[in-house]
Amino acid sequence: MARKLFRNKSVRGAVRLLTCCSLAFLPIASRGQKVNITVSNSTSEQRSEVVEIDARKVYQRLQSAYGSPLIVRNAFGQQVASQLTSDSLLLVDAAVFPKRKTMFTVTKGVPRNFKSAVDGQLYAWRVDDFTWENDRCAYRAYGPALQRTGEKAFGIDVWLKSVPYLVVADRYANVYAANQEEKRLRRQGETEAADSIKRDFSLHLDHGNGLDCYNVGPTLGCGAPALMNGDSIVMPYCFSSYRVLDNGPLRFRAEFVYQPTDVNGEKGLVEHRLITLDKGSSFNRVTVWYENQRRPQLFCSGFVVHDEGSETVHLGRNFVEYADPTDNPSGHGFQIYVAALFPKGEVRSRLLKNTRLGKGIAGHAICETTIRPNEKVTYYFGAGWIGSGISNQKAWQLEVSSFMEGLYKPLEVNVE
Repeated sequence: MARKLFRNKSVRGAVRLLTCCSLAFLPIASRGQKVNITVSNSTSEQRSEVVEIDARKVYQRLQSAYGSPLIVRNAFGQQVASQLTSDSLLLVDAAVFPKRKTMFTVTKGVPRNFKSAVDGQLYAWRVDDFTWENDRCAYRAYGPALQRTGEKAFGIDVWLKSVPYLVVADRYANVYAANQEEKRLRRQGETEAADSIKRDFSLHLDHGNGLDCYNVGPTLGCGAPALMNGDSIVMPYCFSSYRVLDNGPLRFRAEFVYQPTDVNGEKGLVEHRLITLDKGSSFNRVTVWYENQRRPQLFCSGFVVHDEGSETVHLGRNFVEYADPTDNPSGHGFQIYVAALFPKGEVRSRLLKNTRLGKGIAGHAICETTIRPNEKVTYYFGAGWIGSGISNQKAWQLEVSSFMEGLYKPLEVNVE
């Protein structure tokens, strides 16, 4: 029966013409339907990190309007989390075997929802804390409301985590409710019950997902940047404004702006601090620049060193790392591992001893370099502890070395 249908010559010719036309247009159609992403690992180490893809190139290849929804799939055809950033990058979380490649495909369409691995937001009730996190650690910057109180807290705080999911918002909500209940109980004279509430919800004790036991005070804390006046660090104090640029599911990025300050005869220097934290990373990327700068300035970042444990400071060629003793070494029984890394440029690492910062503070371990007018400096800082898989300082040193190696030999991304 099928043969009889095509006995007419004109019909057979039309079918052949349609077939040829369809085949001719197949490459163009496929170009607009799917984009292949290849991520290559040239190193001998397993890699797992968020990779950046030129989003405009992807949309162009897909013949799709920029910003329209995309679906990213792995080699098994499963949807994976992705993120379109404010600076035109498509982010994908890629695991790549040593000396091999990992493949992804990108198509038009509405992706399914994925839980975010990162978050950052302002907590105004907590004197303008701005706290951000990924699946490994959380960090806090102090805002204008705290500065108005006169409290001397300059640097970046570390909040430890032992779980991969987001916890910061819940910690704040729990401690806010607990504070209200504690006040009520104390007004009624129920001191023992109030003490119990305070202990059970304190941010400074571990209730199953981590804690805040890092001492900042009048220091750089962990990773804050600063200008220098000779051998003295000009502390940056609290941010005056901020804007969140990207907030998950794979990358958090925000810009913080600081009050004008006078340094080395230059007046009205305004610091801009761009902080990026990706899923799975132990380190924040920080890019810093200054408005109104007219001549070179000495610039640094690093961390506070406390009297107890100061012998654990390691000054590398372009990094500093340290095992911090926490705010109560005998009570907690673990260390907080911190580091600041300067992978590019001429850098000097050194220990600045404290003469007036306060009790228990030995000084700062810093990397210093020169920042010039209209120039930006990029460096990295981060922290870990036994609860996030860093078993000891040797393991932290390996974490630092592995991360630096990854910066020097980035994963290669190809869009086809």
